[in-house]
Amino acid sequence: MARTKRQYGSGCLLKRGKGWAIRWREIERAPDGTTRRALRYERLGEISRKQAAEKLAQKLAMAGGQTVMRSRVTFRTVANDWQAHVVPMYKHSTQKNHRHILAKHLLPRFGDRAMCEVTRQAIQEYVTHLMQRGYAPKTIDHIHDVLSAILRTAVKWGHLQENPARGVDLPRLRCVRPKWALTPAQAEALLNALPPLAKTMVGLAVLSGLRRGELFALRWQDLADADQCLTVREAVYEGVFSTPKTDAGEVASYFNLSAFRAGLDLLLEVGVPAVEALHRSLHDRAISGLAGLPLRPVTTVGAPRRSPMLMFEAIDGLDLARLEADLAARHVSVSLRMGRLRLSPGIWNDDSDMDAFVDAVRGSVGC
Repeated sequence: MARTKRQYGSGCLLKRGKGWAIRWREIERAPDGTTRRALRYERLGEISRKQAAEKLAQKLAMAGGQTVMRSRVTFRTVANDWQAHVVPMYKHSTQKNHRHILAKHLLPRFGDRAMCEVTRQAIQEYVTHLMQRGYAPKTIDHIHDVLSAILRTAVKWGHLQENPARGVDLPRLRCVRPKWALTPAQAEALLNALPPLAKTMVGLAVLSGLRRGELFALRWQDLADADQCLTVREAVYEGVFSTPKTDAGEVASYFNLSAFRAGLDLLLEVGVPAVEALHRSLHDRAISGLAGLPLRPVTTVGAPRRSPMLMFEAIDGLDLARLEADLAARHVSVSLRMGRLRLSPGIWNDDSDMDAFVDAVRGSVGC
């Protein structure tokens, strides 16, 4: 009886000793950017024929469409294209930082590798290497963020099926130098020691909390003297002017100087120690209420002086962007900063507000 000819592209099972191997074809992108159907081979070891057939069926299902399954284009090629066409979309300071990290860290490590070789395991090994070299967790986090941005673009451009930087274990961020703020007495002493121009700039910074780039970009027309209102329209970094960095991405944010003075008077009336104690109490209540959820606090809660902002990172694959959107729909105000969820309780909040926040998070994640 004549043997039926196997259909082209259907793959095959191969007996190898006591085990099995499989062979199939999938679309591959060559280093020059062209695509072709490449032959793949994988030894499966001592498993049953049925198990080998199931494994082959999975490979064929993944390779059945027109999606590129493996890209031999080098990381350097993709990274250089990303640098030329995506990085200019960022602010000048971010561009400088990303280009520095790419040149100093990422290209020496991954530059000559094919994109299909930049795997999650390879990235995890690099993170371990950086830790062993003594890099701070914050630095490793920045390097990982830039690498992840490049790989996200590689996914959009068809070089990867998913971003292998996602799911990599990173060292826990810790506070190397605790943050501190001037006391009212220290601020007064500093202002009294400064000449008029510097006193104006520092006084405005103390009252408003403006970023340096926003402060240095101010013009006289930004001040509405009659309303005592200051409009922040620009920020400057190394002589390059751009829009200010705000949570919502607006072109302008507004500061009422009278409100700042009233806020400072209230702070002095209540007392800094009392405000700090309130923040600690609210933080501890929120952390306790979220115990058991896929959120881990990264704020150094045991520091002698604690930030008024409470930061959480996701674990077990929790989507923080979706959580933020869901909390906004529940009228709970949080923000995302560097891939982490930020809660900023104020002097006007109390335990009931923290309980409402916890209930909203638990309702969002289904716990």
